[in-house]
Amino acid sequence: MLVITQTILTTSITTQVTNAIRTAIITGEYEPGKQLSEAALSQTYKVSRTPIREALKQLEREGLVEIIPRVGTCVLKPTEKDLDELFTVKEALEGFAAGVLTESGNEEAIEKVKEAVALMEKAVGEKDHKLFVESNNQFHKAILDGANNSKMGYFYNLLLNQIPYNGYVYLSIDVPNRLEESLKEHQRILAAILSGDREAAEKTMRMHVKESAKGLKKGIAKKLYNDN
Repeated sequence: MLVITQTILTTSITTQVTNAIRTAIITGEYEPGKQLSEAALSQTYKVSRTPIREALKQLEREGLVEIIPRVGTCVLKPTEKDLDELFTVKEALEGFAAGVLTESGNEEAIEKVKEAVALMEKAVGEKDHKLFVESNNQFHKAILDGANNSKMGYFYNLLLNQIPYNGYVYLSIDVPNRLEESLKEHQRILAAILSGDREAAEKTMRMHVKESAKGLKKGIAKKLYNDN
């Protein structure tokens, strides 16, 4: 019985540490390319090196860090090819989710999408970028959740975790006229969903992701490769 208790405790600590480091990477606290020292992380999270080592192995499987033998661990720095592939998959997943939600007619989820668009309209009117990013997150989350496919949601989050996504959304909407254009794209997606036309909903969502990806990829590439 004692052995089982110790195993549960160790797993719990490892999970907590994994979640903490993952969050630090996702939010940009640990930037792409940053070296992650087991000793330093052990001090930061006040645990032994064992759960730190296990956490880093899990985060490597998720595509968030790279462990180089005899060199160390660093936050993964995506290449431009990685970014192209990431946004291609994002476009496919979100387009599919919009289509599924439209066909299902999930009223609760659709109401959340409508609320998000209303907040976006408010944000654009007030030039409130923080509110726009928050309502943008609400919009896309409502559609993914409304598709009611936990596996798709899991892979979608795993995908976006590979870059500090929210921070880069700010870079995208700072492009002249992008804020207003993004709002129009979200309004068109909502209109397609409300029309009950699955094909139109998927198409408008894919077009939106493609357009937003242009600015995002430029901003991310500049941040990662030109800010020296």
